Amino acid sequence: MSNVVKRTILVLLALSFITSVTIFMFSHRGGEARVQAAPAVVPLSNYFGSDNDQFYALLASEGFFRWSYQYQSGGNTCSPAVVIPGKILFEVSNSSSTAVQALSNIDGSLRWSFPFPAGTSGKNGIAVANGIIYFAVNSSTSAGSIYALNTQKGSVAWTYTAPTSDQSFGNPLVVNGIVYAAEKSSSGGNPKLYALDATTGALDWAHTIPAAAATNLASANGVIYFGDRVSSLYAVSATDGTSIWSSQVDGGPVSTPTIGNAIIYYASATNYVTAVKASDGTLLWHYLVNKPFAPTVSPALSGNGVFIGSTNLNMYGLQASTGTLLWKTKIGVPITTTAGIKNGIIHVGLQKGTLRTLNVSDGKMRWYYHTNGTIATSSPPAEG
Repeated sequence: MSNVVKRTILVLLALSFITSVTIFMFSHRGGEARVQAAPAVVPLSNYFGSDNDQFYALLASEGFFRWSYQYQSGGNTCSPAVVIPGKILFEVSNSSSTAVQALSNIDGSLRWSFPFPAGTSGKNGIAVANGIIYFAVNSSTSAGSIYALNTQKGSVAWTYTAPTSDQSFGNPLVVNGIVYAAEKSSSGGNPKLYALDATTGALDWAHTIPAAAATNLASANGVIYFGDRVSSLYAVSATDGTSIWSSQVDGGPVSTPTIGNAIIYYASATNYVTAVKASDGTLLWHYLVNKPFAPTVSPALSGNGVFIGSTNLNMYGLQASTGTLLWKTKIGVPITTTAGIKNGIIHVGLQKGTLRTLNVSDGKMRWYYHTNGTIATSSPPAEG
């Protein structure tokens, strides 16, 4: 074989090897990154937005940057992102407009956007079930509505509008094919809980509730729980909205109650992490943190622990059954999101724009990623 032929074969082999290699370039903790080819399988990732006009995807294992998406100027997402096959869904708003957006989970490209009608705003929360996304649309001059969109293309499946112009809705909750939404009246009318058919939007019932719901709704075992953010936690029937009990322990919750093992956990108005019986609202235990909780922060459950961050700059791990302190870690800035927990790792957003991770077992800090903007919400890492 001649030298010319040998050299030609070697060059062809080298070119074949080079073209078969996919190059990934990453940087860590707030830097930029390029991914020149999309991974075949979407890895476990953190998805969250910041008020620096960016929505982020990070590798959950080490916090490496995957991609970011720039939304409207002055925008921020306060709804936890919901991950479904192929898409990430969230609500984004600025001072003048609100929209629900769907991004590709592979590269962050916009799949569809649904702008709210002019002069309306959202409650910064969405619910997704069986290929439908549900959210509240409210106005200061007209009746509030619940919208249902198809997740595939963002087309409207149905809408339900409140009977009178002074009514508005809170964030919806979907349980067993029923959409629940708490309503309140700007003219001082009695607040109601509405139950709508999740497929058609038809009204099943509307029942007066003891107080206007100021927190999101939570549900377990046929009961719906909410707080009025003034003094009380309420339990009402998911069947017809009738009152079951109310509890004034520690001033009630300032954020969405968390339910686990027949116990309701909440961040209280009097600066306690509080646990009450789901059956009647009586106190089981409470743990004082001495400073208020952000209204976007609720207790998170994992294993036998309850995990929550405070504006007192600390993250806490508490024994779920007794409230005994397992560990306390000083983060150094106010914590503004409910902890997302996956594979023994806590993921939590901070007021000064950092996503921070800690061990569930001992509170030891792991990696962080800085965004230069406040993070109002984050979700447990997700695949797909």
